[in-house]
Amino acid sequence: MTGSRATAEPASSGQLVDVETLKKSIESENDSAYNWTYENGRRYASTELGHYYMPNDEPEIQRLNEQHWILTQVKGGALHFAPLSNKPGLKILDIGCGSGIWCLQMAEDYPSAFIIGMDVSPIQPKNKPANVEWITQDMESEWPYPEDYFDFVHLSLVHGCVADWNKMMAKIVKYLTPGGWVEHQEFSLCRQYLVDEHDKPLPMTENIDELQPVFKWNRLLDQAATKRGRAIQLGPHLKRFQKDAGLAQVTERVFAHKYGTWPPDPRERSLGARTMLSAISGMEGFTTILFTKVLGWNLEDTQTFIQEVKRDMRDDSLRKVMDLHVAYGQKPDHRAGRSRGAPRPAAKISEPESRYLELGIGVMVGAMSASLATAWFMRRR
Repeated sequence: MTGSRATAEPASSGQLVDVETLKKSIESENDSAYNWTYENGRRYASTELGHYYMPNDEPEIQRLNEQHWILTQVKGGALHFAPLSNKPGLKILDIGCGSGIWCLQMAEDYPSAFIIGMDVSPIQPKNKPANVEWITQDMESEWPYPEDYFDFVHLSLVHGCVADWNKMMAKIVKYLTPGGWVEHQEFSLCRQYLVDEHDKPLPMTENIDELQPVFKWNRLLDQAATKRGRAIQLGPHLKRFQKDAGLAQVTERVFAHKYGTWPPDPRERSLGARTMLSAISGMEGFTTILFTKVLGWNLEDTQTFIQEVKRDMRDDSLRKVMDLHVAYGQKPDHRAGRSRGAPRPAAKISEPESRYLELGIGVMVGAMSASLATAWFMRRR
């Protein structure tokens, strides 16, 4: 990769080094050494390293941290469901680690494990636990690890990143140790739906022109992804991916996530409000480039349509639901007499449930918690 290097000037005699200036100089050096791509005022990963269509700038990092918190709480606080072994020295890989927040929290729960976060963008915090490492790597290229290496491989919301999921799953299994686990979570992003007052799904037309903008939007995302050759509608297919790859004990859990502020339950309303805000804040980043570069829309029409979608997201008369699919499976261990150790219960983030049960404070609590989550993460950057 190319780029100019920033050089720190020596301090004059009798003066102390300005640490903050030095840090900014080093960060500028790192930034110039990486071939970022810029589109419509947003920063994206280098095209040399992969095909990720989402931004990777500071607003996106904050959105990823918020998204991680939402996903974890939708799952009841679980960082994973796969029953990991309690043996020391577990080797864990997080594919598409983004901001790295899942790796950092797993490092706290598994201090004897070695955790690697893989991503095409080097945006992870430099201040990290000793048992965490980052690697800037396209997940579709060959990995610099021996076969049968990892005890646990984790993927979360990597929609739109992979051209051939059969090949990707074969690669994951190749690097997974016999008896190791794979866990993958994805939303049913392009098949969101409405429910009635009894939470029963309402029929949705297949005519895209008759759908409300918010549902037309996710169908158009599906069209763009198909045309691009990298599917984003993955959730309902995860179980099949793992079974086709030869994994055993494949288990799927589906969570119906209600988003917006319409749910009567305070906890669901708080989480739904945060999902709505996260989607609204990130919409330009993950819509504009697909609509203009793939579907051929002009920028003005895309921006107008995005405003219509955002209005629907804020409309609580639309009782919107998006399913979160989590699938996990185990690589068969055919070696005689090998024990994997007793499984450890799925890790959870300690998050007091009581604060979601106070009627009327859902959205305010969500906003306050978002600030705390961002501050927690920024202290580690």
